[in-house]
Amino acid sequence: MWRTSNSRNGSPSTQTCDLLLRALGGLKHASQFTFIDACAGAGGPTPLLERAMNARLAASGYKPVTFVLTDLWPDVKAWEKIIKSSEHITYIDEPIDATKPRVLARPGTKECRIFNLCFHHFDDAAAEKVLATAVQSTDAFVIFEMTHRTLPSLLNTTMVILSVFVTTIYDFYWSPVHLLFTYLVPLVPIFCAIDGYVSCVRGRTAEETWELLYRQPDLALDEWELKSGEQTALLPFGKLYWYSGVKKAATV
Repeated sequence: MWRTSNSRNGSPSTQTCDLLLRALGGLKHASQFTFIDACAGAGGPTPLLERAMNARLAASGYKPVTFVLTDLWPDVKAWEKIIKSSEHITYIDEPIDATKPRVLARPGTKECRIFNLCFHHFDDAAAEKVLATAVQSTDAFVIFEMTHRTLPSLLNTTMVILSVFVTTIYDFYWSPVHLLFTYLVPLVPIFCAIDGYVSCVRGRTAEETWELLYRQPDLALDEWELKSGEQTALLPFGKLYWYSGVKKAATV
């Protein structure tokens, strides 16, 4: 999905890199950051983001930046494979709780915390803490989502669910178990449907996201610039929703 490019905006990973650069004020400012994948899972799009970001930095004469994989449940085995393909990706092998304030950036750099298709996993109470921690511990944060309570998102999710019936025959034709639980006992598409539609329902609007911050009076939000938007990531229905917070002093 992250590599697929069928719109003039480029692949989702390319668009994500563009949005990060836009949020941080361009290559010069981006070169001063360490990028923390706050809920990395098995790695997600981070290898693609790192490659795209550092290619652009190098083309403009800037030094490469570091991306750091973190998670409450570190998938060290998967991360070890990733870092072998890039010297600019590292990981923290201990559990990192995104709801607890902690500076994770390399010394001498600013921190941008990234949430790739994961923020909807947090209920409101946890999401409040995640956002508060980002404001207290970082210089910038960016949330990316592709599920939402919108018709395009629901249609795109439906297409992804139905695609399982096509991709399985190509990718797992050799596996009786995959074939059984996709076609005869369709547990795989049922699981995908539940996961996909629940993710859509749990998606937040920009107003709902920022309200989680505004109702915390102790946060110095006047020092931050909050933005949001959406754009076509994958035709015909796939949308990329983004929400960014950048400390004003970080882009001066």
